[in-house]
Amino acid sequence: MMGKISQFNKIMGEMAGWIVVAMMLTISFDVAMRYLFNAPTTWSFEVNRYMLIMVVFLGGPWTLTAGGHVSVDLVTDTMGGKRKLRLDIVTSVMAFAYMLMFTWESMVFTWDAWENATRSTEYLAWPLWPIRMFLVVGGALLSIQYLIKITEDTVKLKTMKGAA
Repeated sequence: MMGKISQFNKIMGEMAGWIVVAMMLTISFDVAMRYLFNAPTTWSFEVNRYMLIMVVFLGGPWTLTAGGHVSVDLVTDTMGGKRKLRLDIVTSVMAFAYMLMFTWESMVFTWDAWENATRSTEYLAWPLWPIRMFLVVGGALLSIQYLIKITEDTVKLKTMKGAA
């Protein structure tokens, strides 16, 4: 089951990569329209802002799996294997707790947009609940991925031999 979730997160990460390509194309189109034809688009900035949200929240869980999240390894590089793994478990538990709170608050935020029919104040005036759903989905997937990481690291710690 954990492998299937990690695989799903990898697919979401790849999807995030394709969204970056779409962002590049729409920004390039906007720049061309602005500077070649003096006719900038009215929608590009808003659409790209929403796509950036998708990239961050669809790509976050896969980034964790790939070990790409920011970490301060100045101290941990000097630690032994078990000690470093214990610290990694502690920080993962803290990140998991944060992501649970983030996901809950994102659900409240999204529900509020749905219930009040909140729309963007930009040119397109899109309903905001669909884009806010990416916060909920991404938060939930990242929470699950942290839980998988904690489980895998705990098993690894128990099977490790040697000094602390």
